[in-house]
Amino acid sequence: MYADDEHLPVELRELGGKLSTKNTLEHFDVEWTLPSLPKVQVTQQPIQDVYTIADGGLIAWSTVAGAWLCMMCTFGYANSFGVFQSAYVTENLSNYTASDIAWIGSTQNFLLFAMGIPAGLLFDMHKFRTELVVGSLMHIGCCFALSAAQNGQFYQFFLSQGLGQGIAMGLIYLPSMAVINHHFAKRRAFAVGILFTGTGIGGVIIPILVNNVLQAHGFRWAVRASGFFLMGALLVANLIMRSHYDPAHKAAPRPNIGKFLRDKPYVVAIIGAFGCGFGLLFPFTYIQLYSLTHGISQNFSFYTLAITNGAGVFGRVVPNYLADKYGPMTCQMPSLYISTVLIFALAGTKDQSSLIAFCVLYGFFSGAVFSLFAPALSLMADSMAEIGIRMGLAFAIFGIAALTGNPIIGALIGSGPEYTWWRGIVFAGTSLLVGALGITYSRYLMQLKKQKRWV
Repeated sequence: MYADDEHLPVELRELGGKLSTKNTLEHFDVEWTLPSLPKVQVTQQPIQDVYTIADGGLIAWSTVAGAWLCMMCTFGYANSFGVFQSAYVTENLSNYTASDIAWIGSTQNFLLFAMGIPAGLLFDMHKFRTELVVGSLMHIGCCFALSAAQNGQFYQFFLSQGLGQGIAMGLIYLPSMAVINHHFAKRRAFAVGILFTGTGIGGVIIPILVNNVLQAHGFRWAVRASGFFLMGALLVANLIMRSHYDPAHKAAPRPNIGKFLRDKPYVVAIIGAFGCGFGLLFPFTYIQLYSLTHGISQNFSFYTLAITNGAGVFGRVVPNYLADKYGPMTCQMPSLYISTVLIFALAGTKDQSSLIAFCVLYGFFSGAVFSLFAPALSLMADSMAEIGIRMGLAFAIFGIAALTGNPIIGALIGSGPEYTWWRGIVFAGTSLLVGALGITYSRYLMQLKKQKRWV
């Protein structure tokens, strides 16, 4: 008996003491054993970084600033084609019809969006930086090539501006927009709205720049001036933009097109975007020519496109700010229907004051339509790894409509000096109405999907 064992509890020592007193007839040997503890094996596991979206900070906002410059040099540049359309019709390509010339701008618009499929795949493969650099160099080079195009040689203008710059802008446009998803979640729509103001600012600066240099020094130097502008803006954008890929997505998943086609809200949204593509870009291509053919002064007509794009700056911020609270599709629908009404109202716009009102209002509401497409498509993605390809596929479908819409309108309005504008207006307005109805139905399907009322 080990009654004096200091390691035993007091109660056990007292019990042992009683058992080993002198009056006991027998000697008790009591052996106390403590239960053995389970063995714990300690191993060192590598601590993995948890992927977090900052929703702010220096890197996030500098990326927004760089994407803003990219929007200015891509979508803003494309929205300025009305300046080139007017110059080509009246001087550089006067031996071609407005419908023929519109193929240059519509091809540029088509590739800006259609390149979303390869650009989206490359983005999901972590090739953001490669796309940005290659697209920037190609965009600048083709711009200077355009300045060397000879009057009357349609193929030279088409290859440099329609094909070359279209591909280049497509490589820049979608990645610059998709990378915002790496840095923002709760304030994503607002951040996208801010970067889309670059589209409006570019649509103000570039037409004014080209028109003024065009009048003073001719077409070649006007295009070169825009080329130097692109060079400076894209250089800064390449230096300050950063991606923030999820380490868990080391490789892009194989695109599951069948899965996308079974996603009802996504499919209906694409159909709606297709309808919008036929009509939404109509004023950005023809508004300057429309103004000139209605007897409005040349000095004012040169600024119609700049006014439209300038108003779009506000249209890309206010609805997007509200979209983070009420949803991007909810905020997009009123802008779609108002834009439709405005296009039909253009038929009665024949003087300077009413044209200013149209440019301001259409610029604001169409700006909201453009800037809310991306946040809406992002919400439909099941994971961050498929945002690029989902956006790319939707933009490619939109691009098909953008490719054919303006040439169709050009054929409908006919050749100058007397243009049949009402035909183009009816076509554009009806197409935009169909698109608005599609987006509305897509939102309804999204609500059902959230409530899990169908699979």
